[in-house]
Amino acid sequence: MADGEDFLVNQQIKDFVFDLHDATRRSHMAEDIRRLYTVEFKDLSDKYCDKAPWPSARTIGNQCIGDDGQPDQYFLTVYTELVYRHMFAKLKTTLRDRLDAWTNYCALFDHVLAKADASSELSATWVFDILHEFVYQFQSFCQYRTQNAGRNPDERALLEESDAAWAAPTVLSYLARLRAAGGPSRAAAPTALHYQMGAFAAVSLSRVECLLGDYGAAVAALDGVDVFDEASDLSKIFACRLNVLYHLGYSLMMLRRSRDALRTFDGILAQLARLQKHGGFQRFPAADQVQKSYDRMLALFAVCLALAPGHAPDDGVAAAIRDKYGDKVALLEKGDAATFDALLTYASPKHVVPARPDYASPVNSSHDAYRQQIRRFNAEVANYNGLAQLRSYLKLYSSIDLTKLARFNDETPGAFRARLVGAKAKMEQAECARVGAEVSAPPTSRADLHFYVVDDMIHVDEPPKTSNNDAYFTGQMKKYDTLITHLKTLKPIVPKDDPKQKAKAEDRD
Repeated sequence: MADGEDFLVNQQIKDFVFDLHDATRRSHMAEDIRRLYTVEFKDLSDKYCDKAPWPSARTIGNQCIGDDGQPDQYFLTVYTELVYRHMFAKLKTTLRDRLDAWTNYCALFDHVLAKADASSELSATWVFDILHEFVYQFQSFCQYRTQNAGRNPDERALLEESDAAWAAPTVLSYLARLRAAGGPSRAAAPTALHYQMGAFAAVSLSRVECLLGDYGAAVAALDGVDVFDEASDLSKIFACRLNVLYHLGYSLMMLRRSRDALRTFDGILAQLARLQKHGGFQRFPAADQVQKSYDRMLALFAVCLALAPGHAPDDGVAAAIRDKYGDKVALLEKGDAATFDALLTYASPKHVVPARPDYASPVNSSHDAYRQQIRRFNAEVANYNGLAQLRSYLKLYSSIDLTKLARFNDETPGAFRARLVGAKAKMEQAECARVGAEVSAPPTSRADLHFYVVDDMIHVDEPPKTSNNDAYFTGQMKKYDTLITHLKTLKPIVPKDDPKQKAKAEDRD
């Protein structure tokens, strides 16, 4: 580092870097790490770096001297990650910034994977933010790389020279190795940092696989994670829980596991519906992002309900869907392709094209990936056309002649028999199966309408309607508990003495 540049740095920022280095590398005081990362970094960013980047690692190296008397290189990679994260969130970045950020991530992860230094400690939220930002920058770079229209020759040449930067196989390799380094449990991990890196790398790996369109791998990446355990370390970070359930639910839907997708969304949507009702979104640092994720998951939930009818959503979720997408629900049930396309276009994650484009071709292909996924899903939805109408017919009868029902649908008996076979497969689509490492067994599920054909007679066996009194009263008790908890936080209003009323009381005496 050049000592001559040190005086240019604000003293408060110098003190912050010194304290952050001491807390993460020496004292390991969890409360100090939390305060410095979540409070002071934001305050200093707003005060001194609102329109400028944080000082470079080279400039503040003297504030983080290691045991060898030299600037602590590992800490500087962690600090540089913060610098780039702030830069990508607040400032205009260049291609060189994207490439330098990749180089820094490689240095940071290589140091963690080497397991040579066990003296580092970061908060769980900090570790999640590092990996979350890593995936975001990969996604952003893939989209940037495929936007070739109007690119200048210098950028094109630099992209061709940096072909290995943000390569999908390397990104997947880092996340898989970090997950393996974390071990199966906290006790088996070399350090707490390795365990946290491993746990959040599994979540990030699932997200990357989803963005790449490999939905089976996205679900498999969570094999060691109980996504339904609200007491787990992952669920304690709300942004992490929101992120993993959104991408997992989307992946399950694309795998035709609509019932599993519905129960994946159930808990988080019920919680978000209650929070929105009482204005709870405002307590989140990124309230707009939470609202956007909520609206997207509601759209996916409505799509899954249309594909797997019979699921009973939470009252609050059902009301939210009616308020937000009430006019579209009826169209979904009728199999309207345009409505499916519109909702999926809105609610899908931003898929990426991992392949290197032809930089000589001035074409923007950044949207090709998600359009391909939507076309694939629309082709699957097309197979459901007429299913709602067929179900409505079958629910009217306990038995009906196949030829007669075929005539109602303007089809030949042979074609209609084939259609019944397809409807049977669609209505009995993937039953609930275990997701990740969930401890409780998945609920048993079956289609809400069962039918079979003997000779040319269709027999319908609709399961008896069961009342959900237990769920209703449990829900009411939860609402009551929430209301009582809220009332306990309110301060009683002591009425002021009214002189006129006091005088009347004295007169009566």
